[in-house]
Amino acid sequence: MQNDMDLTRARAAAEAALTAAERDGKRISIAVVDHRGQDVLVLRGDGAPWFTAGVARAKAATAALMGAASGDLAGLRAAHPELLDLIGAQTPQPMTTLAGGVPVRLGVDVVGAIGVSGADPDEDVAFARAGIAALRAIGERSAS
Repeated sequence: MQNDMDLTRARAAAEAALTAAERDGKRISIAVVDHRGQDVLVLRGDGAPWFTAGVARAKAATAALMGAASGDLAGLRAAHPELLDLIGAQTPQPMTTLAGGVPVRLGVDVVGAIGVSGADPDEDVAFARAGIAALRAIGERSAS
């Protein structure tokens, strides 16, 4: 995997997440962002509710900017209720502790994130991880 999130990689990740969701009969939206939380690709699958694209964006941006899965930040919100709101006021997308945003790492560096919305929280995470697996496969092929 290269050091940046480009459109080719974003498409592969989104298609892998969407395919995994469709196999399970789920209708989702996927957002792939770069390390700054900026959109690279946002896709709303057929039949996914209108609001899921925006929720997927928030999950992905949160994961990229915080370097942690969005759902893992619930403890931070509980310990410091105002902190995520203060951070979120400085970002283009609202911050969220909803599960489904997963950072994409190259070594220790966050190069982007994938956010999924539309299924149950654990399913959203699984579909995001399917997207990350597709990115890793691309990276392994290009390294060969």
